[in-house]
Amino acid sequence: MLPAASNAQQLVQTSVKGPTIQAASIGFRVNESKVDASTVVTAAPIDRHQGQDVALMAVGTGAMIVGALVGDKAGTIILIGGAAVALYGLYHYLE
Repeated sequence: MLPAASNAQQLVQTSVKGPTIQAASIGFRVNESKVDASTVVTAAPIDRHQGQDVALMAVGTGAMIVGALVGDKAGTIILIGGAAVALYGLYHYLE
C-alpha cells in the first residue's frame, strides 16, 4: 500500500480549540479592510524617556530610605542626595 493512499504522511487540518482572543472581546468588531484610510485617526508618537525618569525616582527613594536607616551626619547627606535625585526624576517625568 502506498503512503499517500493510506494517509500516513498527510497533514491534518486542526481547528483552534479552547478560548481565543476574538471570542473574549466584547463589543463591536470592525473589519479593518472595510475602513477607509481617511477615517482612521492616528496619534503622533510621544517620545518620552519615562523609564529613565521613573528609575531616577525609584533610586532617589531608595537612597532616602537608606539614609534614614544609616542615621547621623552621613545618613542625612545620603537622604538629602536621594531626595534631590528623586525630585530631579519627578521634574523630568512631569515635563
